[in-house]
Amino acid sequence: MTHAYRGADIRIVPVSVSSPRTLREFCDFPKRLYRNCPYWVPWFDRGLQRIVERRHSFFEHSDGDCFLVQRSDAAARTVGRFALLEPRRFNQFRSKRDARFYFFDIENDPSASSAVFEFAAQWARRRGLTRLIGPQGFSGFTGAGILIHGFDRPAAMTMMNYTFPYYRDLLEAAGFSKYKDFYSAELIAAQFTPSVKQQRVMELVMKRNRFSVPQFRNKREFRAAALEIGRIYNQSWQDHEEFVPLTERELTELVDDLLLVTDPGLIKVMHRDPPRDTDGTPREPEVVGFILGFPDLTQALQRAGGRLNPLNLWRILRQKRRTRCFIINGVGILPEYRNQGGTTLLFSTLERSLRRRGVISAEMTQIAETTELMLAAMRDLGGRVYKTHRVYQRLL
Repeated sequence: MTHAYRGADIRIVPVSVSSPRTLREFCDFPKRLYRNCPYWVPWFDRGLQRIVERRHSFFEHSDGDCFLVQRSDAAARTVGRFALLEPRRFNQFRSKRDARFYFFDIENDPSASSAVFEFAAQWARRRGLTRLIGPQGFSGFTGAGILIHGFDRPAAMTMMNYTFPYYRDLLEAAGFSKYKDFYSAELIAAQFTPSVKQQRVMELVMKRNRFSVPQFRNKREFRAAALEIGRIYNQSWQDHEEFVPLTERELTELVDDLLLVTDPGLIKVMHRDPPRDTDGTPREPEVVGFILGFPDLTQALQRAGGRLNPLNLWRILRQKRRTRCFIINGVGILPEYRNQGGTTLLFSTLERSLRRRGVISAEMTQIAETTELMLAAMRDLGGRVYKTHRVYQRLL
């Protein structure tokens, strides 16, 4: 195999489907790195293989490669792994020239991390890119950043990852500076019980604005509404700096992933009933917002160890039915309805569904420090920020 980079002590090796050994090592290295860590959650090996094989929807419009970081000795011991991404569609949409790094897992080894970022800078410059940013993945729905606060709490499945405290030192020593923080907040069920006054406000909001939040009865009904959720996302997230519209295939993949880890009762879509036609005929309700809830499957995913077999699938499904802990990640409301009580209505409706499942706690994840609406909703629910992830950047 041709080495992508070779220094005095470190070599960086491309991961390829033509080399099963490198693919296996890309999956296995972080399992060794975090072997004794009770907070880390692995991706499924099949999902990583799909990315290396470039079958992920990201590669329809963008580019990227995966790499191993190894010692330049006879043992060729792996000390890290990472991916480099060129988000061409995002760059075009946002008029950026960014490169991203992702799947960044590494030992506490400054010489190894320096080699990674020297190579990453060269990789990006050859493509005419001017900023290296990360850890950041394929879309706004993939977890971003390294953990800088909350090291005594487990990751929220694979939505927001767990990293060791030394990652921050490695990045800042390599010349990276803060780009943006993302918060995770803990909601204790006993602390976000709606008051009688709040319930009356919800009823008034629904009546005044003709809002409703119907219950999905099965996956078929949810899938039928999925395209509307994608449309709302594409219209409501445009003020997020990380946003780029989802393609049809990306939306399909997102819906398939949602149906694997949640159930329709935890997906809430808000309708607004338009005025009747002049002859009194009612018109079809308009979808104006959504919120996504998930059973917390962290423990089952940890036990699976990245392997999806019948036993592990049974464990995941069992925890999905039994868990009393949940995750909230993904809210979208059309801009014209944000200040009309729609956000509070969505959270209140989801909260009622969680209570019917005997919720003990919930975690709101991936709240950007610049998102005042979500921060306000988190505070209204009595949420407490207990984890912070930071995305870094370096100009090239």
